[in-house]
Amino acid sequence: MKVARFKLKHINDILQWIRTEAQMVQWAGSVFTWPMTYKQFRTHLSAASSEPPTLYPFGLYDRAKIVGYAELSNHLHNYNSAMLSRVLVSPRRRRRGLGQFMVKQLVDFGFTELGLNRIGLGVFDFNKAAMKCYTQAGFILEGTLRESARVGNSYWSCYLMSILRKEWQSQPMAPVEILKCR
Repeated sequence: MKVARFKLKHINDILQWIRTEAQMVQWAGSVFTWPMTYKQFRTHLSAASSEPPTLYPFGLYDRAKIVGYAELSNHLHNYNSAMLSRVLVSPRRRRRGLGQFMVKQLVDFGFTELGLNRIGLGVFDFNKAAMKCYTQAGFILEGTLRESARVGNSYWSCYLMSILRKEWQSQPMAPVEILKCR
């Protein structure tokens, strides 16, 4: 398994993993509209080409096959902070630790390559698997945005979590291949 820069040729693979509007919102919040399209995803990824970039999209690859996607987004250069966003593993490969592998790789990249001080994220309160993944990666619960997203006739609450550089530095370090982006 290898985490590397996301390749545009895999956009349609990601789109196939998202079958419903609720799944899209759970994965991407309000970034996209349903039905999600190649064009929307491609437009979203253009932030990776801005100067300086505010988006760092990555794929998880098993040889040449994409099995996961995650990004560091909203990189605020003046504040040395970014958000871990849109973490998704192929439905066929879930519950094998791949999400946590990607999260740890992106966190390491954010702190080592981008010099971040803080990485935040938002996760819906019912997504217990994601909460466990983020907690095991060192993220701390900061608060709750109660009923902040409307999906169909329901309102979803979102937990806010973050990890600071000093917390990441105090974690026992497992050997990982640090991503090179530049």
